[in-house]
Amino acid sequence: MEKLKMAFIGVGDMGSHHCIGFDLLPECKVNYICDMNQANVERTLAELKNSKPVIVADYKELLHKEDIDAVVISVPNYLHREVAVAFLEAGKHVFLEKPVAHTLEDCNAIIEAAEANDRILQIGLVYRYSNVYRRMAEELGRGRLGDVKLMWCKEFRDPFPPTEWFYDKNKSGGALVEKDCHHFDIFNWMIGSKPVRVFATGGQHVMKQGQPNLITNSYSHYPAKPIEDISIVDHAWVTIEYENGSKANLGLCMYLKPRNLMGEGLEIGLIGENGGQMVAKNDKTIDIVGGQNFTRDHLDIDVTSDSIMGGHTGGQTQRIEFVKSVKEGKQPFASAYVGRDALLIALAAEKSIVEERYVYVNELMK
Repeated sequence: MEKLKMAFIGVGDMGSHHCIGFDLLPECKVNYICDMNQANVERTLAELKNSKPVIVADYKELLHKEDIDAVVISVPNYLHREVAVAFLEAGKHVFLEKPVAHTLEDCNAIIEAAEANDRILQIGLVYRYSNVYRRMAEELGRGRLGDVKLMWCKEFRDPFPPTEWFYDKNKSGGALVEKDCHHFDIFNWMIGSKPVRVFATGGQHVMKQGQPNLITNSYSHYPAKPIEDISIVDHAWVTIEYENGSKANLGLCMYLKPRNLMGEGLEIGLIGENGGQMVAKNDKTIDIVGGQNFTRDHLDIDVTSDSIMGGHTGGQTQRIEFVKSVKEGKQPFASAYVGRDALLIALAAEKSIVEERYVYVNELMK
């Protein structure tokens, strides 16, 4: 079978992992890396096992290369439209890091380009490929809890990496767009209904606009850095109401130190119509309690076979399934429309915080 010839646009934290992961797949070949940051390039090259890519600094050099079938785009959110549309129009399949974009207008333009050029477009909503959340969906599919009526997510964590664009709402879309599109997608997936309206409250407790905030981050390779221009919230509570009457709530804290000290930083749970509960913690375990038979199950989920190098659960599975989608011409599980639905909640939440009111999702689409 001919190998899928690939290029990688951006090899920072996420892009580097993608490049290393695809290089490990026997059906892929990394032909090009595009990144202006030489340290990012060198760090990535040191981990490649099978490919010796050509390095370029400008993605436009790659648009019409015949030895590229697909590109992985891991650039800041505000550049997603520019880069993704260019490659889609050049006839390349695209794996695009989440969120689809930082605005609905840009998101729609990317989707239109994929459809107009009949290309595969997969979004990096990695939880869709995680053994943990696929098991959660599997348990629900068996009718274990009946229909999901309530969901929650507790995302208490340290700040984003100390890179300015994360903290500029005009470039990232805001903390809820950049980070919590993941969790809003899980709500949509498990509840199986369309969101109708969103109410959110949030602001700046610790990381404040105009102050010399020294930003440290536990999982990226970037050194601590002071950032004064911070226009994103560092905390929020978000409530979502669905067409079927189900409701979900997300709590976000972006200033936890040290990170995940008690092992309780991330919790995603739900309650079904039979009164049973299912709770996933730290992307590793699932507990199912109550319901009709009052049983209790604790599941330690395999989170190594679906990832690499201790990376995000589902990280390698999403790459394997992207290759399969391209080869078979089938829409990916994390499609652009799935990404758009998650983005709509995030945008509504950001708008609700600013305007201090319920925001109906259909307002955003007018």
